[in-house]
Amino acid sequence: MTRLAAGAFALSVGTAIARSYTLYDLPPDIVRIAPEYEDYRYVLVDDDIVIVDPDTYEIVDVIRG
Repeated sequence: MTRLAAGAFALSVGTAIARSYTLYDLPPDIVRIAPEYEDYRYVLVDDDIVIVDPDTYEIVDVIRG
């Protein structure tokens, strides 16, 4: 898994990230805690988990690490 450096894009809900970034399936532990994220994917930016809508590539949440 690739960990992106801070500054690659703004870590704000609603920000669309480049489609060139690889999105990963969320770990089952996160989906158990937040089942509404089941259809979303994520990228790591430093220690932050950035939840992304795979259809629009928009950030829907940032879990600070």
